[in-house]
Amino acid sequence: MPRFAIATLVALAVSAQPAQQDQPGNSRTVLRSTTQEVLLDFIARDKHQKLLTNLRAEDIEVLEDGLPQTLRSFRYVGGRNESARRNEPLRVPTGPTPAAPLREINLVSLVFEAVGPESRREATQAAKDFLANEVDADTFVGVFTLNHRLALLQQYTNDVDILNRAVDRAMGGAYQQFAKDLEAEVAKLNRLAANPDQFQPIRPGSAEERGPTEAGAHFGPVERRMARMTLKILVDQVGSLSIDALQQLIAAQAQLPGRKTVLYFSPGLIVPPDQPERLRAVVSAANRANIAFYTVDPTGLDASSRVKTASRISQAISLADASPGARPTDFSENLRNLAEETGGFAISDTNDARVPLRHVMEEVRAHYEVSYAPTSASYDGHFRAIEVRVHKPGVRVQGRNGYFALPELNGEVLAPFEFDALTALGKQPPPHAFDFHAGVLTFRAAARQTECRAVFSVPARQLHFTGNSQLFHVHVAFLALVKDEQDQVVSKISRDLRFQAPAAKRPEFERGEATVSLPLTLPPGRYHLEAVADDVDGDAASTRKISLVVPSAGMLSDLVLARSVQPNPEDRDAMDPLEFSGGKITPEMEATVLKSNGTAAVYFVLYPGAGPSADVRIDVSQNGAVVNSVHPGLPAAEADGSVRVLSGIPFSGFGSGMYEVTVTAAQGRATARRTVVIEVQ
Repeated sequence: MPRFAIATLVALAVSAQPAQQDQPGNSRTVLRSTTQEVLLDFIARDKHQKLLTNLRAEDIEVLEDGLPQTLRSFRYVGGRNESARRNEPLRVPTGPTPAAPLREINLVSLVFEAVGPESRREATQAAKDFLANEVDADTFVGVFTLNHRLALLQQYTNDVDILNRAVDRAMGGAYQQFAKDLEAEVAKLNRLAANPDQFQPIRPGSAEERGPTEAGAHFGPVERRMARMTLKILVDQVGSLSIDALQQLIAAQAQLPGRKTVLYFSPGLIVPPDQPERLRAVVSAANRANIAFYTVDPTGLDASSRVKTASRISQAISLADASPGARPTDFSENLRNLAEETGGFAISDTNDARVPLRHVMEEVRAHYEVSYAPTSASYDGHFRAIEVRVHKPGVRVQGRNGYFALPELNGEVLAPFEFDALTALGKQPPPHAFDFHAGVLTFRAAARQTECRAVFSVPARQLHFTGNSQLFHVHVAFLALVKDEQDQVVSKISRDLRFQAPAAKRPEFERGEATVSLPLTLPPGRYHLEAVADDVDGDAASTRKISLVVPSAGMLSDLVLARSVQPNPEDRDAMDPLEFSGGKITPEMEATVLKSNGTAAVYFVLYPGAGPSADVRIDVSQNGAVVNSVHPGLPAAEADGSVRVLSGIPFSGFGSGMYEVTVTAAQGRATARRTVVIEVQ
């Protein structure tokens, strides 16, 4: 299973229908892909774990889904220390080192996650041992931490002193609280064990040695169910944060040249039990981006036995999650799979990682590189397994295990869930299994690029629910293509949305809407948006098409009806125009107001040039006659100079019908006006 990258050769049209000539006005979605050349690299070692450097093309065979592939190229790429391995003197240049071609650059990312106080010393030493393996002029290393989000501590450099200091900073951070909470909930479940004879402490010598508590006969089962529910939610949070951050790192490096390696320091990788496919998606994305993961468990052979601990937690998680498709999540096994299926290897169960880390640096510098054009041109979204066989005894090949066969759209590789959504978008007639809303809100307008938010919303009651007596699950994916007046795709936006909650909350959820808002930047102009909502568990989809005009200037954003305002999180996103000092706005896409509610809330943003001194008026009119006016007070400007306003509009006493809500902002000689139509029922 080889590392690989994709090279563009010949244009090819792929769609859900047979290829045909599009007629003028035909808006059928055609996925523009390419015939792909797979460029893969692999490592070969003999039975003594020494690198093999003398293989020839006739010594190997590459198979994809079990079928032999015809090689187009084969070469060995040696590293700086190749002369040392041949016992030749290493010639150190006396002048400046010439820059290597971009494809020869090596990028290494050190990522630290959930490293607890008891293993920080081991993690620090392991990272510094790796950096001691001669970081040469063509190898650049960056340092990251993953603690609720991916954070860059040190940009890529080959200055070892700077990198060592960055490692020290990484180890000075706070231990991930979710990981602490996770073990605490497992410990609680142990104490609540129904059968005291089966009680086993997760950490010998801890407070758990007290054994199970004497819960009341009636309350005990209830408390166990509550603890399992809490554990299930925590596992999903931890797993989603980790996987989202890894996907973020992969996406950021996908377009970079050269060989890319991630050295991932973590005591274990949690995968949400009911979403096992997310790990495979990470593996496939890493394989496409030519990124190899090497995982390091810094806990080594400590007295608490991480293998036993992981087994206890996995068992508790299995008991907590009885949802359809749920599988046990073994932290250590997930790390091992991530490494081995992306061409690296896992380092665990050792207190001396110097030798395997030296092997990592060897593999960063030296590898075999081959390419082939796949015999199958079908981009059906299935996983294609890749295998490299060497026709010599005792040789172990280390590389990637395959990839998802997905088309590229405007040069961007699709995620698995996007392929299903695009397939629905290309069907004729367009599917419409349920109603949903899609729209684009414009905010900060500029001559070259205007800041927008794409909003998708579907009534929750129309979605397919799965689950059990404790939890319910909903899985819906949104995708939209933005096309210009020539019907060319200029942007793709998507979100895979999974939601779960206690079963008791289901009636409340069914009364609401599943809504997402996604950032979108477009040059001024006219566009149309083709959107699809895919109810994944219900195997149903709906599509719709809307037109939009993106302005090039203006001091006033679109008007947004607010369905709800959620409290700001601690890590408020200042770049999101739907977040302000009072909270985060959830847009209401169905412009209907009930008279019984009394008021509606409208949200808008004023931009520099229209500060707190601007005169703002909100008029409500019907049939051209103003029936109500409001002069809202303006809050202080945000850090970017914008003024974000949420104002209530009273509708009590109004008759049923259609009304226009108009916001007028005036400052000096400049005036801006925006209108939204609302139906009062």
